[in-house]
Amino acid sequence: MRSRFSAYMMKNYEYILATYSPPQRPQLSIKELERSAEGIRWLKLDVLEASQSKQLGTVEFVASYYADSDFYYMHEYSYFEKIDEKWFYVKGLSKDKTGKYCPGRNEQCPCGSGKKFKKCCFT
Repeated sequence: MRSRFSAYMMKNYEYILATYSPPQRPQLSIKELERSAEGIRWLKLDVLEASQSKQLGTVEFVASYYADSDFYYMHEYSYFEKIDEKWFYVKGLSKDKTGKYCPGRNEQCPCGSGKKFKKCCFT
């Protein structure tokens, strides 16, 4: 999960496509991934829970991002499968915290800087 988040931050769409499960890859393209991430600045990843068996893994996470002059959270429960000792993303289910987020002036900024929102790099 962390490597996929880093790939989104670095705009490494080849890696993102390669880490989708093989049955999903023919339905996706690098251009489509680029378009879906256009204008998004990924900020922070918080992994809330992770578990795995021999072939299956799950990760619950909250990722924060900035788009269209607003902050957003993506809260997802993701499913992964292990093939030839490598993990591949299968699907994700959106959870409660997904959506637009309006931080208060004295709250910590969603970018993870540790600063109060009113003194963050975005104000």
